[in-house]
Amino acid sequence: MVPRGSEPGEMADVSAAGTEHRRGMSTKQILIGFLPWVAFSTIATRVGPGAVGMAALLALALAAVFVARSVARGEMPKLLELTAVVTFGAMGVWALVDPASDAFLADYGRGLAALILSAVIIASLAFRPFTEQYARASVPREYWDSPRFHMVNRRISAAWGGTVAVMGLGHLISGVLAANAAEHLGYLTARPGDLILNWLIPGALIVLTVRYTRRVVDEADRPDRAPAPAGR
Repeated sequence: MVPRGSEPGEMADVSAAGTEHRRGMSTKQILIGFLPWVAFSTIATRVGPGAVGMAALLALALAAVFVARSVARGEMPKLLELTAVVTFGAMGVWALVDPASDAFLADYGRGLAALILSAVIIASLAFRPFTEQYARASVPREYWDSPRFHMVNRRISAAWGGTVAVMGLGHLISGVLAANAAEHLGYLTARPGDLILNWLIPGALIVLTVRYTRRVVDEADRPDRAPAPAGR
């Protein structure tokens, strides 16, 4: 079904754009972009105070590898990659220059890093949604500036920004609970908040956001959902 006011040729172009968008949007590549945050969180919280500097430097090294890979491919570094370099570079310097901050960063570093990332993602909505960099991998250049392409990526990026923000708040709450715990009797008995707020809820949110991303992209692939061209 062709929407009123749209020509068959125009709808063919829209359908082609939707199909290419579906092929180009890789949730796997988006998730890989979050690996520096995963590495930092795992090491800093599992090892605890004394390992924050090492965790930040490892996350920084991983982000630097991603940046180098993008440059080697002739691409602009991804927003996630650059954010990771700045965030974990700053945290690494902070932890190494001020050893007294190590305990604070062990409890709250993960939450702060996640909230910084969510702020960057949300800010990108006003300019160029961060997921466009992943969608452009196989979307023909002629569709990059189309309103439809921007709209789809704005929806997806907003969902990821919200997910990361909620995760960041959960990490901070978990940090408060850990910092005020009188005793640490074991991972599952003394720190259930860590398990729930730092792992179970974030895992569920990521699964839901991945599903939402795929649903939005699949909807964009349906010609009958295409909006009428402007001015018609």
